[in-house]
Amino acid sequence: MDKRASRQHDRAAEIKNELVQLYNEQAEFYRKGGRSKHTMAEIAEHEKRRERVRKLFEELEQTRDAA
Repeated sequence: MDKRASRQHDRAAEIKNELVQLYNEQAEFYRKGGRSKHTMAEIAEHEKRRERVRKLFEELEQTRDAA
């Protein structure tokens, strides 16, 4: 595996790890009752995580396409 492929593989692994963490945080948000049971700050954090997940999937797709 060349350096570029190795970096892409490492980044893909980092993305997957972050996605697992974000998924767990989002699942906890819903376990606690969804939007109606949360403060505006908690909902804002939920929305930030949702956007981060979207961006990570986009980056993961670009990493896969570059391979």
